[in-house]
Amino acid sequence: MITAELERVLASPVFRNSKRYASVLRYIVEQTLGQPDLQLKERTIGIEVFGREPDYDTASDHVVRSAIAEIRKRLAQYYQEDGSTAEVRIELQPGSYVPQFRTMPVERQIAQPRLHVTSQPPKQPVSVWAARKWIITGLALGLTLATASVVASRPNPLDRFWAPLLSSERPLLLCVGNLAGGHQNAGDPLAPNNTINLVQYHELDSRMVNIDDAITLANIVGFVKAKKIPYRIESQSRASYSDLQAGPAVLIGLINNDWTERLVSNLRFSVVHPSPFGYVIRDRENPANDAWSIDYSVPYLKVTKDYALIVRASDPKTGQMVMTIAGLSVFGTLAAGQFVTDPQQIAKLETLAPKGWSKRNMEIVLSTDVIRGEPGPPVIVATRFW
Repeated sequence: MITAELERVLASPVFRNSKRYASVLRYIVEQTLGQPDLQLKERTIGIEVFGREPDYDTASDHVVRSAIAEIRKRLAQYYQEDGSTAEVRIELQPGSYVPQFRTMPVERQIAQPRLHVTSQPPKQPVSVWAARKWIITGLALGLTLATASVVASRPNPLDRFWAPLLSSERPLLLCVGNLAGGHQNAGDPLAPNNTINLVQYHELDSRMVNIDDAITLANIVGFVKAKKIPYRIESQSRASYSDLQAGPAVLIGLINNDWTERLVSNLRFSVVHPSPFGYVIRDRENPANDAWSIDYSVPYLKVTKDYALIVRASDPKTGQMVMTIAGLSVFGTLAAGQFVTDPQQIAKLETLAPKGWSKRNMEIVLSTDVIRGEPGPPVIVATRFW
């Protein structure tokens, strides 16, 4: 059914005149059907579909991201027009290269039996037991349909994971780390009496965001916009304590985001800086464990592992819900951003979580394998719910 739907989509006016987008869509759908557990990556698509070299720079070459964004838009157009009655839909969630396949409900009318005049003798009345059997069968069928309707309307794990932040009537603050890393600058660059010129203003650490953190921010913005949630963006240098008191917030970045470090400093999983280039996610219940660490003196292409800390909790100081998407380096932050927007990853979290997990505070430690500057799928290594 999915393969047939793919062919219908590719034959539609929105795809048939674009070999570029059709090739990408066919590749990601066929790869997903052939290997359901495969985590498609930007680099893989660039190599296999666009013929890029294995070590091409994905940060400067946006061919895959641009193609996926256009395919997502064209799929939405197709299902609003030619594919509005499709029984199965091919969808691409923001921030993901893995297509999802959603079966649409089909309304069926029950044909009414026709009345025929017959000269044969009338049939014997149905016995009381037979009548009861049909009544019981009908009630059971009704109960089954009602249960299925309730299950279908129940929020999925990803929606439940985000609900404490997205249910507020106040705009969601997206606070991204920058090169200033929480350090104070020499004066306020926006102060009326400041004499710095435009070149100096552009070069301020407080104005610079790492491209990987910017990608993570863009993925979160795409997810939030799809939910039609109002939001605003600030850098960690510009965000104030009053901003964090005003509503729920998502903090992107760890070492480069002073607000994240402040939040996690008193939790079970915190970050320590045991050496000039070393950072460790420390478990207070097992302080001897230094495995969740990274060394910033290692050449970045030789980094093979990174770790991230996701916290979703009510901040006792601001009284607001806060979520951190925070890696020891940008690789971990990218993996954490993938985790919080991927329904399959949150479904894995649900299998490890206690009853009522979606309404509890939580800490999650993730690991990710890094290959030549590209993080792999996130893996849960520790959790805490309270």
